[in-house]
Amino acid sequence: MRVHVDLMEVGSCRHPACMVTGRASLAVARFPALVACIIHPVEGVFLFDTGYGEGLSRSRDPVARAYRRLLPYRLTAGEACCHQLAAAGIDRGDVRGIILSHLHPDHAGGLVDFPGAAVFTSAEVLSGMRTGSWRCRARLGLISDLFPISLEGRTRTVESCRSASRSLAGLPTGADLLGDGSLIAIPLPGHAPGHIGLLLTAQNGREVLLAADAAWLSVCIRERLEPMAPARAFVADYPAYRRTLHALHDLSLLQPDLCIVPSHCGEAIAALRHELC
Repeated sequence: MRVHVDLMEVGSCRHPACMVTGRASLAVARFPALVACIIHPVEGVFLFDTGYGEGLSRSRDPVARAYRRLLPYRLTAGEACCHQLAAAGIDRGDVRGIILSHLHPDHAGGLVDFPGAAVFTSAEVLSGMRTGSWRCRARLGLISDLFPISLEGRTRTVESCRSASRSLAGLPTGADLLGDGSLIAIPLPGHAPGHIGLLLTAQNGREVLLAADAAWLSVCIRERLEPMAPARAFVADYPAYRRTLHALHDLSLLQPDLCIVPSHCGEAIAALRHELC
């Protein structure tokens, strides 16, 4: 089943590209935070991630203060996900569900803006929301006041969904979130505990894998480029991350018509946007 997909950039940051490509270079790259607005023909509006949120700048959580110093970001007025949706004629109350790849603030920062939406995520991500100690939260990049108190009660784990009949070579079996094969959560281990991507067929018939942070840039998948040591510090399980990266490289060769879109790759986002226009 096809779904309608619109891609939004909800905030961004700038860093030396060498940190994620491992290549010696002084070039500074812009890394947008991707949110996909997905309109299912029957079930309505869903989001894949929420991007940065306005609450990150106000948070007094010690992890938030450290995050703002280490990974400075830009979120302009009107750029938050809820505002961009409103500009497109979609009220935040119209959002039926959010597929959450993981808990880092450039992916989950806007959750508080959608209090009525169901949240689909992995059991490991859900357990991360319960992490209490500052040390554990800092290691996982979790900012507690970005997660609404009501969130756990409206969360459905991908493990509770039935296994998808559609699979991708070299990657774990996915979960059929709506039971009709339209939205398939794909485990992409390594970057963060319970990290998932989303497989769908867009309005033009193109099969798309939203790969979240399984790689930061498309070139990393194409050429199997691994990040430098400082960037590896933000990876929860580096051996698993490396296996996933190599699996995506092999998959891109095996299925060249599959569009793999990392969440922070402006090149991939722009290319798919152009194709979907």
